[in-house]
Amino acid sequence: MARTSIVNVNSWQRTASSIAQALILMLSLAIPLLMSGSGSAAQLTNRKVTINKSAVGSTAQGQNVQYDFEFDFESTDVEGIVFEFCDSPLGTCVLPTGMNVNRSLTTLDGHTGFPTNGTAFAEFATDDTGDCDDIDGSSDDTMYCVTRTEATAAAGTNATIDLGAITNPTSIDTVYIRIGLYDDAAFAPGDRVHEGTVAAAIVDQLTINGRVQERLDFCVAAVDDADTMPATVAACSALTDQNVDLGIIDESTVAVTPVDTTANNGSDDDYGILMANTNASNGLVLSYYAEAATNVSGADTDQLRGFRVVPTNCDASASSTTDQCFVSAANAGTGSVITAGDELFGMYIACVDTSSSNAGAQALTSADADYDGSDNTVSNAAACENETFTSGTAVVGWNTGSSADTLISSTTSVNDEAVKLRFAATAESTTPSGNYTVVTTYIATATF
Repeated sequence: MARTSIVNVNSWQRTASSIAQALILMLSLAIPLLMSGSGSAAQLTNRKVTINKSAVGSTAQGQNVQYDFEFDFESTDVEGIVFEFCDSPLGTCVLPTGMNVNRSLTTLDGHTGFPTNGTAFAEFATDDTGDCDDIDGSSDDTMYCVTRTEATAAAGTNATIDLGAITNPTSIDTVYIRIGLYDDAAFAPGDRVHEGTVAAAIVDQLTINGRVQERLDFCVAAVDDADTMPATVAACSALTDQNVDLGIIDESTVAVTPVDTTANNGSDDDYGILMANTNASNGLVLSYYAEAATNVSGADTDQLRGFRVVPTNCDASASSTTDQCFVSAANAGTGSVITAGDELFGMYIACVDTSSSNAGAQALTSADADYDGSDNTVSNAAACENETFTSGTAVVGWNTGSSADTLISSTTSVNDEAVKLRFAATAESTTPSGNYTVVTTYIATATF
């Protein structure tokens, strides 16, 4: 009897073990079905989603994000598609924090590659139907669904659906979009024919910083008429000549720099240049004034900023032509016409040379008529060094005040533009002999 009891127990154990193994097998087969949501739906292949903005945030930076889906599928009739936006690829779908895909916001922007693609998909606007069961138009919707009526079954290659106006999550996250294709427009659970999940990473942005320093390069120099214009302000600053000599001045003509050098006239064939380079976006002003002579005799206080002989004592009358101070051209906005035989000294801007500039249009333009030159214009002509000068027509100006007078200016940045200055003088028969001189100071004022 005892032996019979043992046999019965062993038989029961074998039966229980067989049942347990069967249950484990059934559960292992059921888990994938539970996780995928469908046991019969085929996988979408070559599937991906392309987004045009990966930045976090529901501000303007993160709004209106385009989610463009692409995938292949086997031959089937596709009449409905569910897009489910989740924070994980499997299990319960939770909408990523701050994301908004509800149908009142999201737009269906197009589709390609579906059988009979001319039969258009449309946004599904009915609340919670079939497997499209989280779409009531609220901000926490996880789904966006589209439908159409189409009875043609065929394979789809590189099929695309483009969704727009989506708001990205407000924190770093990966958005998993579970896609389901249905062969009916009511999203019946048993009519799910294809499925697959794609992912989009929502990340922080990189902010790249850098600094452009304020820049002002300015050069004042004398340049020989035969020399090539310096290509840059740096090249100009390397020049060591700061003297311009008018040579012999008499009443028969107007001496105007550059004066060709001869054996007897003492000229240096130079003219003056002002060269500037600045990134001051609000412009540049080039101004000047004449230094007051200090080595004068008899406690002279007259015409100290004129073209004069030092240390002679000049007349109190600025129009005198018998003292050793030249009559200075006007600088009241019109300048003075210089005519041979009528004592006068002044300067003008012959041209602005932009041949070294890569900024395009000329930026520096004349401030007023005092220094505009004989044709009352400023140009960047290729013949800048050979512009014409006409006695009796040319206008010159001279600043005898203690404050700087504007020569030329711009309203934008200036890139290696060279201003050519010509100095002109003519004597009268009564103009005394002597070595005349004046020192000028030039100022560049940039507005950044």
